[in-house]
Amino acid sequence: MNTNHEFHLMQLADSFFPSGTFGASGGLESLVRSGRVKNPRGVLQFVRQQLQFQLVPCDCAVFLAVMNAARKNNVAAAVHADNMCYSMKMVGGVRVAPTRSGRQLLNSIIHVAPTKFAKQFQRKINSGTSAGTQPACLAVAAHSLGIPRKSAIRMMLYSYSVSIVGSALRLGIIQHIDGQKILNQLATDINSVHVGTGIYELWQLNPLLDILQMQHERDELRMFIT
Repeated sequence: MNTNHEFHLMQLADSFFPSGTFGASGGLESLVRSGRVKNPRGVLQFVRQQLQFQLVPCDCAVFLAVMNAARKNNVAAAVHADNMCYSMKMVGGVRVAPTRSGRQLLNSIIHVAPTKFAKQFQRKINSGTSAGTQPACLAVAAHSLGIPRKSAIRMMLYSYSVSIVGSALRLGIIQHIDGQKILNQLATDINSVHVGTGIYELWQLNPLLDILQMQHERDELRMFIT
């Protein structure tokens, strides 16, 4: 078995990698402020709901579509999937934040592991043709580093989960050991996930979170940008 990709899998999943997601809570701050999430159990439930109703049916599907496009050197297909992902985000801040982190991530990859496809995709983003969402750019990065698709999907979900747990720590509703317990409980969810390949079957559903994030955008005091 070729395991050369494992180092890059860890590199890309590491919070040390400059992906620009440190300032986002994925809506958790809004739920904490409203009193809907107060403890480790609430954080675990929130992550599981996000995996089920956003990450897997939308972000992961886009991620997989862009990885497939990169494998076929089909820049147009990658741009199409990227823009569909952007169009699915209903809240202004939720649209902007992933494009900032996505562009930063892609720029980092081009410096450390440049590929022709990554450069072509970046030119589409710089010209305004493609949005540059985080799932799309992460897919280009995973392809550039030779990470297999199944491993890349798990890496994406793990990275998201870590970012939410980190947000919960900074919000003061869990402790470090709680965070590790939450991640351990999410292992089965992440390892057993199945992502559909149809780019026209994207969906996501969390109306309460959308409303709270709209309110969050108008808050004068915020720890996170989303």
